[in-house]
Amino acid sequence: MKLILALAGCLLLGGVTTLILQEPSDADHAAATPRAMLAALSDPAGKGPLDGLRFDTEMGLQGKPPELVDYVQFSDGLFMSRECTDRCNYPPSAYHVREVDGGTDFIVEAYCPTKSTTMVWRGSVRGNTVQGTVTWTVSRWYWDTQQVLEFKGSLSDQPAEVLADL
Repeated sequence: MKLILALAGCLLLGGVTTLILQEPSDADHAAATPRAMLAALSDPAGKGPLDGLRFDTEMGLQGKPPELVDYVQFSDGLFMSRECTDRCNYPPSAYHVREVDGGTDFIVEAYCPTKSTTMVWRGSVRGNTVQGTVTWTVSRWYWDTQQVLEFKGSLSDQPAEVLADL
């Protein structure tokens, strides 16, 4: 994060100090992570055991009624939340899985390329359902803010999009 600090005057002998903080714009940051780099981070590279699955979901703050209608999907070894991509510019991100009794658990660390925010998705796929939590962290130079969201949904009748086309 770029900060522009300007000090005018001095603190000694009653001088005046001015601190100017400039919030970076999206143009100050690098473009989204290249697709080739994302695919190389997937588990395994370019394909995953949940590929092709799309779930219609609802999401909201943990312990509260859901507020957002969304869908999440797995394709080309990458995970994507349509709502997070559209609203917050999160690119599709590599997902990692662990087979467990009755289904598959997954974890995704999604980094926003235009802001100092991350989303860590922890979920479970059991049959035709998905559910889990998302820890959304906003990093600032003075402190981090965190919110935990819950999501749940069922297998969609729509196919997963090919993420290479996005």
